[in-house]
Amino acid sequence: MGILDTIIQTKQNESFIQFRPAETVKAILSDLKERDKKILIDRYGLEGAEAKTLAAIGQEQNLTRERVRQIEKDLLRSLRKASLQKRDFIENKDFLLGIIAEHGRIIAEENLLLHLNIQDQKEKNALVFILHLIEELDHFIHDNYKKSWVTVLFSQNLLNDFVRESKDIISKQTGPVPADEFLAHFKETQFYAQYREQLTDKIILNYLELTVEIEKNVFGHWGLSLWKEVKPKDVGDKAYLVMKHHKQPEHYSAITEMINKAKFDGRQAYKETVHNELIKDNRFILIGRGIYALSEWGYKPGVVSDVIVEILKQSAQPISKDKIIEEVLKRRMVKKNTILVGLSNKKLFKKLGKNSYALV
Repeated sequence: MGILDTIIQTKQNESFIQFRPAETVKAILSDLKERDKKILIDRYGLEGAEAKTLAAIGQEQNLTRERVRQIEKDLLRSLRKASLQKRDFIENKDFLLGIIAEHGRIIAEENLLLHLNIQDQKEKNALVFILHLIEELDHFIHDNYKKSWVTVLFSQNLLNDFVRESKDIISKQTGPVPADEFLAHFKETQFYAQYREQLTDKIILNYLELTVEIEKNVFGHWGLSLWKEVKPKDVGDKAYLVMKHHKQPEHYSAITEMINKAKFDGRQAYKETVHNELIKDNRFILIGRGIYALSEWGYKPGVVSDVIVEILKQSAQPISKDKIIEEVLKRRMVKKNTILVGLSNKKLFKKLGKNSYALV
């Protein structure tokens, strides 16, 4: 990082620390007449109030819905000019424009709130109001993208082309991919070679955040929004996703805990429900007492004797008892005694010599 970058970063950090949207808005509204101030407070949910519709405000103020809309429009136009005389507003404006510019001249409203770590609803509403007062910003509303704010020179064509390229990359993967893996694939494309000067890593990931057709799952991996590994639809899908991320067999109670820890949709998972789903879903294999693995890991259904049969079928010659135990334990989490009981089934297995077994 150069000296200029360091200075810019330091200034941004100072602005971030001093950023208080609610205080700025209070100062902006202080010069308004009481009725006008009340209309804006109610319309945008400012100063702790709840946001209201034009119709609700009109009913309270004895005005038509259309008249309230016109008053709001006129007030915003007036405040855009008046706010330029207030130092706090100018500093906040420059701070926000800088953030949006470095994200590719566009940022989703919800992602801007996350970026600024604004969680209080009063501060959230104040920030949105400030955004409406910045003349250099436009609201970007589109069915394929999240509600966003854009600055001048934003290129929707570049964003659209980026999304098409990204969907093509992700569609060719076997499942959702981490950000670094996506970036590696993306940077191998001709599209990136053509636009690399305009596409920093921050802008690439921000563009991904914008589209509704591509999303992150709870583990931060990118995939198509329609994929169950991105938006699991039921407990079985949630169990599959946490186990795939966990990469090893677990007891159904531990799987339940992992589901609840992931906080998919705020719904509580219960052990009994999870166990019932695992039993009937062929994506999961019972490999021990209450312990499940994914079938895609190579596990197959069946009791221990079934596993021994499979092991012996795959061998061209008899196998020693110790080797059978070793192989079974790779596929089932059971006690050694359980394996020996399975081997004692004379209808399936015959003992050859002191320590070897073959199929009957």
